[in-house]
Amino acid sequence: MSVNERIELVLAQIVKNIWPMCCPDERPPREYIVYNPELEEAAVFADDTDQEWLQHMQVHLYTKSNYTGRRREIRKALREAGAVVTDITTLHEKDSGYHHLCFSCIFEEDMEG
Repeated sequence: MSVNERIELVLAQIVKNIWPMCCPDERPPREYIVYNPELEEAAVFADDTDQEWLQHMQVHLYTKSNYTGRRREIRKALREAGAVVTDITTLHEKDSGYHHLCFSCIFEEDMEG
């Protein structure tokens, strides 16, 4: 299963609107998630060949509601999907009224999978 599929599988149980890269709607819903790759790097080598890759991902929650519970739910779900959550940045977008949380996380991707 790809990293994108793993992210969507666990987070769709928390927030129904989830997309790669950006929200496609001209009028975004009150709450949604977008995600994007940040960096891909080889992590394990054997016989001069890459055996595992690390996928550094960003998962963005946009919500106009209190985000405290969602922050915990998303962090837990990402861990269950096999990610290591390294940090969470919290912003408020004054012009749109959205709270914007950016979860930085790392997934291992096996080259044979």
